[in-house]
Amino acid sequence: MDSLPNVQEQPTIVIKVGTSSLLKTTEGTLHLSQMCVLCETVARIHKSGCRVVLVTSGAVGAGMFRLGLSERPKEVAKKQALAAIGQVHLMRYYEDIFNTIGIKCAQVLLTCDNLANRKQYVRARSTFTALFDMGVVPVVNENDTVAVEELKFGDNDTLSAQVAALVEAQWLFLLTDVDGLYTSNPNTDPDAVRIEVVENINDLHVDVGGAGTNVGTGGMVTKLTAARIACAAGCRTVICLSSGMGTQMEAAIRGESVGTAFLPAKKAAKGKKKWILAVPIRGEVAVADAGAKAILHGLSLVMHHVVNCTGDFRVQDCVRVTDADGNELARGLVNYASETIRESLTAASEAKLHVGEEWEDDLDGPPECIHGNNICVTYVETLAKSSTLTNLTNGYETGSGDENEN
Repeated sequence: MDSLPNVQEQPTIVIKVGTSSLLKTTEGTLHLSQMCVLCETVARIHKSGCRVVLVTSGAVGAGMFRLGLSERPKEVAKKQALAAIGQVHLMRYYEDIFNTIGIKCAQVLLTCDNLANRKQYVRARSTFTALFDMGVVPVVNENDTVAVEELKFGDNDTLSAQVAALVEAQWLFLLTDVDGLYTSNPNTDPDAVRIEVVENINDLHVDVGGAGTNVGTGGMVTKLTAARIACAAGCRTVICLSSGMGTQMEAAIRGESVGTAFLPAKKAAKGKKKWILAVPIRGEVAVADAGAKAILHGLSLVMHHVVNCTGDFRVQDCVRVTDADGNELARGLVNYASETIRESLTAASEAKLHVGEEWEDDLDGPPECIHGNNICVTYVETLAKSSTLTNLTNGYETGSGDENEN
């Protein structure tokens, strides 16, 4: 196999593998040969001079198989117990395989609450940096045994994107059981065509319906969500076939066309704005055209540009900001609770004014619904050229489906 390009700085690569790639569901066992190929591929990339993070699913599924269960339980406590049983089973094999091929690995369990807390986010980043300095491959999963339902990543596609942003990765590989994103479901539509490159997720017009297996939670929709987060953080995201993991990831890194590539932002989110990508979304605010233009130019969202508000959120909660057509533009920390915004919308409608048109700072508070410093744009410009490891350090700033249960 051709060697990977040499670079002066170590690029960081995050690889996410889903449940269906790790488990033989019909036999009720781990897919050991697939795990060996995965670990050997990680080892080659690692030994080529890259820092690698492996985000793994499969804990709940492995726990089910250990107890002889064929159906995923609905009770949260039982799923958390199965995750505890299966996680140690998975890590035993990861440790054995990596140790056999001369790689040291470490287990890192995260919750959405960890990354949503700014101090814990910074500490997690420091831990990853220390592991990289020690030459260790972090193996990441969600800490299901303590995660509460309303503060879960929901799937490991999202977790992998959050980790990619956290460690300032240049590449995120989402390994799945299809060879990329198609215009429709290739299993049911013979005319479905694979999309090689996506420059703007909002411009996609594809059918990504359908979830996974009886042991998983994800699908292609979650991969698009993950790609949006990772691209906003300056990370090139590739959806590719898990059965080809032994060659496809390295081929993509060399610049070959593999799966579906989502191009990263020209100007990646940094610092606090990158952290905002990890904060759970509590609601949604729709804006007028003027508000959309202001946000995309890095300005604050003022109250009189708000046209709708959904969800229940409090001051400084994170909300999704959309245009009139429902396209996501950004995410931000709001200055006002949902109730206050809705009251302003109602009052403006009754007075036939734009919301905030008669807003007085001394009486009503600051006119910004979301300050520009607290907005992370996710509707981003992307690189129009292919990126390989040889140009990762100077091309841009850095800062269906596979079934992803934890």
